[in-house]
Amino acid sequence: MPSLRHVARTARLLLDSATQHLVDDPALLVVQVSRRLPLRVRVGAGKALLRAGGAVPRTRGIAALGAYMAGDTAEAQTLAARSAAAGSRLGGEVAVLLGRFDLLSAQAAASTRARASWMRGDLSEAVEILAEAGLGESIYAQRLRSELRLLEVGHRLPVPEQATAPTPPSLRDGERLRVLHLLTNSLPHTQSGYSLRSHRLLTALRGAGIDSVVLTRTGYPVMLGKPFAAAEDVVDGIRYVRTLPRRLPSTQEGRLQAEVERALELVAEFRPHVLHATTNYFNALVAQAVSAATGVPWILEVRGLMEKTWIASHPGDEEQRRAAASEKARTVALREAELASAAGAVVTLSDTMVEELSRRGLEADTITVVPNGVDDSLLSDHLTTDEARAAVGLETERGAFLIGAVSALIDYEGFDTLLRAAARLLEDPRTDPALREGLHVVLAGDGTAAPGLRALAEELGIGDRVTMPGRVPREAARNWVQALDVVVVPRHDLDVARTVTPQKPVEAMALARPVIVSDLPALRETVTDSAGKRVGALAPAGDPAALAAQIHALWADRAQRARRAAEGQELAAERTWPALVRRYEAVYARAASDRRGGAARGE
Repeated sequence: MPSLRHVARTARLLLDSATQHLVDDPALLVVQVSRRLPLRVRVGAGKALLRAGGAVPRTRGIAALGAYMAGDTAEAQTLAARSAAAGSRLGGEVAVLLGRFDLLSAQAAASTRARASWMRGDLSEAVEILAEAGLGESIYAQRLRSELRLLEVGHRLPVPEQATAPTPPSLRDGERLRVLHLLTNSLPHTQSGYSLRSHRLLTALRGAGIDSVVLTRTGYPVMLGKPFAAAEDVVDGIRYVRTLPRRLPSTQEGRLQAEVERALELVAEFRPHVLHATTNYFNALVAQAVSAATGVPWILEVRGLMEKTWIASHPGDEEQRRAAASEKARTVALREAELASAAGAVVTLSDTMVEELSRRGLEADTITVVPNGVDDSLLSDHLTTDEARAAVGLETERGAFLIGAVSALIDYEGFDTLLRAAARLLEDPRTDPALREGLHVVLAGDGTAAPGLRALAEELGIGDRVTMPGRVPREAARNWVQALDVVVVPRHDLDVARTVTPQKPVEAMALARPVIVSDLPALRETVTDSAGKRVGALAPAGDPAALAAQIHALWADRAQRARRAAEGQELAAERTWPALVRRYEAVYARAASDRRGGAARGE
């Protein structure tokens, strides 16, 4: 049970975070708070705000925010345009959330115009807008300038004056190697591909005789709205340490500095042989500073490309093209490449990612590939679809055919394509009547796209054929996968989807579920075994008709489903964590024995 002193500290951190958001972006604060609610409650609250705010012109900003929360994008845009034109700050903030920067007028508040420029990736312009409005010394302007400094090539976090530089421990024969991991988030507070891969890696490392301690970013998980979060969590024997200072620093530099100080305390206590930073460049900057202070070598694991994920968050091709050509996209890519080059070693997820990093100046033969893996138990701990459906409480008719995924529900995952494919199958008279009778979509998970997906299902007239239970417990996720007849990963054709390999397909294959994935380089690699054989079905990205045809083909051919399930299991057996972790062992051993890592080179 946390002490009263600890609760008081975390409550103050949460208040600091809420206050900063309230000053910077009140609309986003409301949206983030609402995302802690179940989807049905969140949508209901949005509809209530829509009704309450739509009655009076001056409260249309509230109505616009409600429509956004309810997933009614078209209505949110209409109301935001009217509200912003009338000078409402809240209406302007909703326009920014929608990515409709064109709805802002020159008379919009300077902070809103600056945020629009920042969201477009015009970072320097955002700071200039605030300066011209006499807000150059505001807390918001200080925060933006801080993030700009972190993106400057060569910029490094300062090493605290009180930091000492003890001789890094040498790895003696027979000694267990120790690694300090720097992560953005983790279990038990965040369940995502990132946190699950981290945890499975950590447990596999322990099984291989390597001890680990994890440190997460400043303020996490309190800033997620969890004031009673502990200073440390132990999950399956893995120790997750939090960076919870007395007050939340107002700038990103200050937050990273607080993490450096906490990391130095852990180095003195744990005496790691290696620092392991994982995407993004914030974690790399912390590892670089700690390495400089202590001489402990550091490595970087690149699991994604920050600017590509950011580009994919923009609505529409035009805004994405503009984002791709922006100052932010350019500087983030340069900064992450610079820090990857400075690390003692680089690990990444796929050959596709190696090619991308090579284009950014890294030498391909210096990068170690560790693909997404699976726990051994997934290969044998199986339920039938009926057993799994009973375990998760899904009541289905005999002959029901369930398709879908357990996933974060964000736009680039492409689940709108899946819903449109399902609607086509249900409408098409050529679809076998038994499939029309039994087809059902299950999307287990939550995210920014969830309200819109629910609204789209209703618009398509298939709301009664779509189950969206929201976030499911980690221990129940495999049962939800096994409740499906086919797992679908219909990512859109965006750079982030072409380069980053997801965790979902290999886990579904381990659980003997056939998969359909978008025909994109990273996803093709995910469903291709070591002999070059493709074991998953492919459908062109963003093509509901082609996806519907693949679903129909798998439904109609039970033998094909069984064959793909068996071949998928064989592929997954090649990628178990106990086998993959040997690659990390080799990287760590080289880093621990070669003090010419990032610290020794002065990188």
